[in-house]
Amino acid sequence: MNEIIQNQDQELQRVIYQIPALITLYAISHRGEKHLDPKEEKSAAIYLTVICNQGPEKFKDFFKEVKKTFKKDLHELNEELPGETENRKAEIEKRLLPVKTFLKDLPETHEVPFKDALFGFATHTRSVVGDTLESVMLPFISDNLRKIEDERLHRIL
Repeated sequence: MNEIIQNQDQELQRVIYQIPALITLYAISHRGEKHLDPKEEKSAAIYLTVICNQGPEKFKDFFKEVKKTFKKDLHELNEELPGETENRKAEIEKRLLPVKTFLKDLPETHEVPFKDALFGFATHTRSVVGDTLESVMLPFISDNLRKIEDERLHRIL
């Protein structure tokens, strides 16, 4: 996967490798906070390690590259992004727009599994970041609420 990414311009490459950090910050913003909890950061880093070791073979090189700068990217982006929740989420979505185009241009053999791997990361991050109401109570109240959340995550990817 890294060879495909290396064929992109420098700015797009940078954003592609920041996707997991941006997803993590988006999940935190959804909670209405800018604060990056060490537990959330550690959980995301552990999940990256799992993906590096057990994820789809064709994407392991990508996730290994992401892991090298994940914590640094997470902290830098956290400081760089707007503090107000809606502005922060809008800025993250704006930064991910070129990535959506990149993903659509990938061969189908890469696009769908890569999106699935990223969605898996987003789902994991959401479950760690989500509060008790979101992660425990909402699934019992309505399956539609979980579907709405999943659609929201798919929209940003």
